[in-house]
Amino acid sequence: MLMNTWYVAGLVDDVKDKPKQVKLLSQDFVLFRDEAGVLHCLSDICIHRGASLSAGRVTKGCIECPYHGWRYRGDGAASEIPAHPDARIPKRVRVDSYPVQERYGWIWVFLGDAPESQRPPIPEFPEYDDPSRRTIRGTFTWNANYGRVVENGVDFAHAAFVHPSFGDRDRAEIKDYQMTKQEWSAKARIAMQPPPYKGIWGFKRKERSDVIAKPEWHIGGMSVILRLQITDDWNNALFDVNTPIDENTTLTHWQLSRNFFTQKFFDNDTYRRTMKIFIEDHAVLDRLNPVELPASLRDEFSMESDAMMVSFRQKRAELYRQGWGLDTHTYENEFGDRKAAVIPSPARGEDPKGWVLPEVPRLSPDGEPMRQAAE
Repeated sequence: MLMNTWYVAGLVDDVKDKPKQVKLLSQDFVLFRDEAGVLHCLSDICIHRGASLSAGRVTKGCIECPYHGWRYRGDGAASEIPAHPDARIPKRVRVDSYPVQERYGWIWVFLGDAPESQRPPIPEFPEYDDPSRRTIRGTFTWNANYGRVVENGVDFAHAAFVHPSFGDRDRAEIKDYQMTKQEWSAKARIAMQPPPYKGIWGFKRKERSDVIAKPEWHIGGMSVILRLQITDDWNNALFDVNTPIDENTTLTHWQLSRNFFTQKFFDNDTYRRTMKIFIEDHAVLDRLNPVELPASLRDEFSMESDAMMVSFRQKRAELYRQGWGLDTHTYENEFGDRKAAVIPSPARGEDPKGWVLPEVPRLSPDGEPMRQAAE
């Protein structure tokens, strides 16, 4: 899994006056709001005796540990130790604190120690603020690696065989494939050949013609944005962010925006159709071997129609070479229940000395474990 990028931790409305625990990248975090309503994210481990901060309460704008009442500010620094009210609190008494943004109704948390200038951006989704459109949202949990989920979202060669509602196995050719790469993302334009139209679609599209699909992947949020031009005037946009819970579990938060059938009456049908697509994909992804993306492109054979997936793997490999890969297997095998570790925060990146808990082990640039992190 990758650190040093943004991940969606939940809905903005999920966190009000009580703390909330979330699990991302095999680690537990606590979300809470201070007295001004500002949202904060900390490692969920009290560095005193290992209690879960999310089981505590919010008081005086701080998160209070349920075990001994130690209080931590939003920046992670301890503000009070009740058993020693007059003692000077050392700088070392702090937990990792992570940047938070609230966008598109979601809570975005930056997990890593990279300075702001080196962080991938949160993707732009202007459809969210367009009052002429209708947007619904939901979640889907995959028994699949996040990389496989991202790739599936930008893979259109599978539609003819997995999604009979908009793919046609008798017209499976991928044509008119155009792709452009940017620093943190890639975009494509693909002409899809849908099956014969039925119902309202047959009335609207009397002639069988291509649907123009414009998929994007973004490192920020491990996001996929898919825009479909269904007719000259009908279009929709699906924005899903794929949060790794662990190597084999991915939680997708999604929202779909449409400029047709904008009445609330059509929301249930739109939701049902969207979830049906996820379910169809999950039936395949749940049985992939290997579960995780191979480390080398040579380990699986790719064609021209796989260009978007190849570009994602290339970017991921580049970030691994920069030391952004988390060695979760070493963490699980060598730390286990014996020792706690955390994903490093920006404050730790600026000042790496004087922290109580060690970092989660990272993969070295060549993909091998950096075991010194476990010492």
